Amino acid sequence: MNNAGAIYVKHNDRAAVAAALTAAMAARGFAPAAHPPGAWSGKIMIREKRRRLFFLLEPRDGWVALFEDPRYFGERALAVELARALDTEVAWIEVSGNGVAWARGHYRGDEVLEERYDEVETTFYGEYGPISFVYDIETTPDEFIARLALPHSELHYEAVLEGELPADAGEPLHLAFERP
Repeated sequence: MNNAGAIYVKHNDRAAVAAALTAAMAARGFAPAAHPPGAWSGKIMIREKRRRLFFLLEPRDGWVALFEDPRYFGERALAVELARALDTEVAWIEVSGNGVAWARGHYRGDEVLEERYDEVETTFYGEYGPISFVYDIETTPDEFIARLALPHSELHYEAVLEGELPADAGEPLHLAFERP
């Protein structure tokens, strides 16, 4: 995983994960929208987005992978909410280009199993807002991914959009939301 973020939900029913995601987005004031894949919001920082696009992959090894456009972030608060709503394990990860600056969380229901991040307000790719990366040289993103057996760690929203899926990934489910 490089310059990417993702949320992984331990669940064998992608439709249930999609329903929980839809409910979470509705609670944030977003409504389902008919935007096609790649209909970019024009914003990187999650709190500034008025349009949010997701790909959800079929469960693999018991995990449903969620990728949001653009590839840079996964929303920690959304990961926590999905863990609670589905009473299951959820992993959240964000990795910068060097793989040393990264953030992660592992949750089960209301329980925080592991979490390492430092929210900092800064400029990132021309936008100002919060990022979660911390410098962690004791654990690598690959070790975290391997320990939890997270699937599709090489993917992100744009890769799915461009059809760079492994043959066994199945058809991705695209969900779009917009806030007035």
